[in-house]
Amino acid sequence: MRTCQRCAYVLLILISQSYTISNFEIGGPKNGKEKKCQENQYVSKKEGFCCDKCHPGFKLADECTQKNTRSNCEICKNGTYMEKSNYYPNCFSCQQCNKPHSIEKSECTIYTNRVCKCEDGYYKKILGDLDWECSRCKVCGPGQMKTVECTEEQNSKCECKEDYYLAAEKMSCEKCVECREGCENFCIVSTPPNVKTVITKSPDKLHQILVPVCACITVVALGVFMLYEGFRLRRKRIRALSSQSSSPAHEDQTLIITVPPDTINESVPFTNQPCEPEQHRKLPDCVPREIKIHEFFYFVLDEVPIGRFKELVRRLGVSEQNIDRAEQDHRNCKDAHYQMLKVWSDSGNGGGNNVLPCHCIQKFIETLRDMYLVNCADNIENRFLSQDTNAS
Repeated sequence: MRTCQRCAYVLLILISQSYTISNFEIGGPKNGKEKKCQENQYVSKKEGFCCDKCHPGFKLADECTQKNTRSNCEICKNGTYMEKSNYYPNCFSCQQCNKPHSIEKSECTIYTNRVCKCEDGYYKKILGDLDWECSRCKVCGPGQMKTVECTEEQNSKCECKEDYYLAAEKMSCEKCVECREGCENFCIVSTPPNVKTVITKSPDKLHQILVPVCACITVVALGVFMLYEGFRLRRKRIRALSSQSSSPAHEDQTLIITVPPDTINESVPFTNQPCEPEQHRKLPDCVPREIKIHEFFYFVLDEVPIGRFKELVRRLGVSEQNIDRAEQDHRNCKDAHYQMLKVWSDSGNGGGNNVLPCHCIQKFIETLRDMYLVNCADNIENRFLSQDTNAS
């Protein structure tokens, strides 16, 4: 009830002040014309001329009666004040610090109003334009930390500590025990199922890009490999057909060897004798077909895997020095391997400059079989040595 009476009193004062200013400060009451006065003066409501205002701490008792005379002002009584120059008939009453937990911050004077504040542990909570109360400062609870200190006119603020979350049903901070909102750090070190759920919510964009790219590269590489194998097999077939077409000319040749009369009884007929390695024969019981070195070398280069070629020539007796020299002299891999075979053939016995003897080829095939390259050995034997048997 007291608060309502005070509000009505202040409202009446404001209305009277606005009425006085609008009627007497702007224009005189007699002629209705606008009257301009200096900042420290006002328009008299009786005579219509300018009178001086009262100083702060004083109120107007009587207006001036003539021009260039001073108004009659009185000092404000105890418990009242006036902050500015004025021509009000009454001073304002100082407020009382009589609210619960309120104390006086600065005393009332004739120039200033009394200022109130709240006791320690309380802050001034504004309830309206003219009303306030002292409220207790908030105390942070378990799992909380203070982010804003309590001041005269502001309450303290609290937030949950790290690894704590705000439980809405309890309005308090609870310890994180699982991955949830407010427990983001806990999700990083959580159990594998929780980590898996986090990953599914935000999939790795890099993984989505790499999978299609790797698949495309794999398909292209497979296609190139299949084309290469197709061309290689086709070239082998063409060579095989060309070799078969040229073989009858060699089969029609007849080998004639003259034997002295005194050894005719000890000799063995040369016809229908298979070609055998040199270490298994005591007499020259077969004469092999002439095998061109370059024809044999090019066939071997296509058959023997590139990765096993150095091992092959080492087993055949080619030194490391000759292998290195061949690689230095020839940048092309096949040219270098051809040179290694040339070193091996030149170190063998018999056959002439451009012809390989039968026993060298047989040794070559046995070396391939020792290296478990049985398919290569069979292809070379069928290409070269089987034709000698058929021819005989």
